[in-house]
Amino acid sequence: SGTVALEISDFPVADIELLLERTFRHVADVTKLAFTIDLDPTLPETIPIDPQRLQQVLNNLLSNAFKFTEKGKVEFRAAPATSGWTLEALSQAEGVVALSVTDTGIGIPLDMQRSIFEAFSQGDGTTSRKFGGTGLGLSICRELVSLLGGEITLESQPGKGSTFTVYLPAGTVPPPLRPVVEAPSNGTEVLAQKPSSRVPALVAAATNAPQAERPATAVQPARAKGRRRRADEVVIAAPAANGNGKAVLVVEDDAIQRQHIVSLVEPLQAEVVSVATGEEALRELKGHKFDVAVIDLGLPGMSGWEVIERIRSTKTLRSTALVVYTARDLNRQEEMKLARATRSVVVKEVRSAERLRDEISSLLSQPRANEAETHSETNGNPDPALAGKKVLVVDDDIRNIFALTAMLERQGMQVIAVDNGQNAFEVARDEPDISIALVDVMMPEMDGFATMSHMRKLPKLKNLPIVALTAKAMKGDREKCIEAGASDYIAKPINSAHLLSMLRAWLTG
Repeated sequence: SGTVALEISDFPVADIELLLERTFRHVADVTKLAFTIDLDPTLPETIPIDPQRLQQVLNNLLSNAFKFTEKGKVEFRAAPATSGWTLEALSQAEGVVALSVTDTGIGIPLDMQRSIFEAFSQGDGTTSRKFGGTGLGLSICRELVSLLGGEITLESQPGKGSTFTVYLPAGTVPPPLRPVVEAPSNGTEVLAQKPSSRVPALVAAATNAPQAERPATAVQPARAKGRRRRADEVVIAAPAANGNGKAVLVVEDDAIQRQHIVSLVEPLQAEVVSVATGEEALRELKGHKFDVAVIDLGLPGMSGWEVIERIRSTKTLRSTALVVYTARDLNRQEEMKLARATRSVVVKEVRSAERLRDEISSLLSQPRANEAETHSETNGNPDPALAGKKVLVVDDDIRNIFALTAMLERQGMQVIAVDNGQNAFEVARDEPDISIALVDVMMPEMDGFATMSHMRKLPKLKNLPIVALTAKAMKGDREKCIEAGASDYIAKPINSAHLLSMLRAWLTG
């Protein structure tokens, strides 16, 4: 969605310990790693921060620490700091707080330490492959920390461990916003970002025109009331008409939760229908057109799982985007199952409401099938050249699996998704009638090159079309992919029209 909106408030430092205990204590118990949380007693009682963004950063850093530490410990420490950063704005702050995550894991080689914060950065070799999936997360961390007016640093020694430190300004919440700037009536103009020694400006715009082209890095649909702290400029306008006659179905048995979700959707100006059971949901779906359905898995009677399966097996309902909103912990197998059937999964927690709202808003902002161009990728009609074909999707990032699965199933393709090279090899070996495979090149342990090479050694897979998915187009990528056994390759971020054209060429040629 591009621009990130911040909600700055005085956040109690003591709540950090509660947050981390609740999220990671069970992880430490399962992995049998020591986990300590140390809050220096001289810390201020509160820091001006967006709690959700802080949680996002800390969750990522600690998740990586546990993921790449086989034995030893993971430590979190928060303390006042007087040095360690290079950002001039921090030097001018009233005070600085350092939040550090230290582990005794595999460590990061010196030549990778600079690139580890780049999106999708992964080097060659065993150690770098084990870091599969961290590049994007750390890139987001760096951007979020920057938006919060801070800086993130890394110290690491291979074989000994790593320390990531986040330096953030401490003090009082910034003064009131500058004067309001009225939103333009055409809904497409964007306020320019102005330089700031404090934090990059956040830009918002009312998106009244559904077809308006909006650079992903520059525009965010305006929310109701539109106020965001710590921005240099703010747009205040009526709630963006993301709905444009669209409808959302909420399926939740808990009355309080159900009303909460309805209240999140109503400002998006979409029609909202809420029901308490799966049976009611199916009746509503048969009688009305819904663009998005928000489904809880733990429904009485017909479970959320069954509702999802019924929707996906009914041709007239497949265009409804499904968002799962659940409190239950999902294992990897369940995540993969949902990835094949839904657009996204949002886990119910203290600050999950904003993410759910953003997911729904994003889906509502997409043109309906009859409003889009006539190309089959967007009009909901399966492509005859692709419909019924079985495709194997191999990617260790669940977000990529979600996106690819949704796109391919709209073409009527049968998608088998796996999250690692070994499973991909076994599925390709044992599953009959696979027509084509999409293989991510950079995966942990067995990477895409090794996976494709192993697949080509089997006689039944010698002529299987394999499309390699690379993080970015680099000189020599094509040759390296072809040498490993790929039939073709495409660079991320994937252009859906390009990929579908490539699939047609290989499946009809």
